Amino acid sequence: MNFFQTPEYLAVFARHFCRQEDIVVKIWEKTKNKLVLLGMKPVLGSQEVTDFAQTDITQLQSGYNQVQLDNVREDSATWKNFGPGQLQEVSPYLFLPKNWEAYLQNLDRKYRKELKRKFSRLGEIRHEFVKEDNLAEFFRLHRLSDPAKNKFMTEPMAEFFRDVFQAKIPGWESRLDFLKIEGKYAAGILSFVSCNEWWLYKSGYDPSYSFYSVGLLLKAQSIHWAIEQGKKKYDFLRGNERYKYDLGAKNLRLYRIEIRG
Repeated sequence: MNFFQTPEYLAVFARHFCRQEDIVVKIWEKTKNKLVLLGMKPVLGSQEVTDFAQTDITQLQSGYNQVQLDNVREDSATWKNFGPGQLQEVSPYLFLPKNWEAYLQNLDRKYRKELKRKFSRLGEIRHEFVKEDNLAEFFRLHRLSDPAKNKFMTEPMAEFFRDVFQAKIPGWESRLDFLKIEGKYAAGILSFVSCNEWWLYKSGYDPSYSFYSVGLLLKAQSIHWAIEQGKKKYDFLRGNERYKYDLGAKNLRLYRIEIRG
């Protein structure tokens, strides 16, 4: 099941951002004059925290004049039943090969050489890639890496992320990974991992380590881990940031579908 539409994730979202009286049959929410999928409305100053809409809706909730479906994946039953809609966003992804060397060979020659060069430069200093449940350090790196991310990660937003990270969601693991240089945290990522897929959700890094491309190399290392663990797909989730394509991603399109009664 889509991580963002599990009952456990939606319960966390609803507890932080919804009024109980606005929730309709567990997966819908009334907002102003329309119905939206639970989890999809912008929160805390128009911030979006849920990447994908429900993937298996075949019938809409009746009795409402306007229904809005946001970020509907083009590979979903929802899009096949109610699309095409309006192109809203992209979600780059990779199908993973059986080993790291095959992954590198699949990259564009320019990006393959650049990635190898950056790993070689990182190898000249003491560093380690580690998995640690250190949310405080992740929040620090996230805020430090970009003014927009600093604005995004308010304390109320951080509380939401803490609860999502700690939620027990069947079939999914929430994990934090870091790159340390000389024993200091240089970059961090928050991911959701299932038996077949690795979803990169949020990231951050310390700009003082930019020379070593710490953000990019930690993401590349997570791809390496995903391959070693036998994952079939690596999903970068919403956004068309350049690094995703440098790492070989292809676009999955996301649509907004509006239905009026």
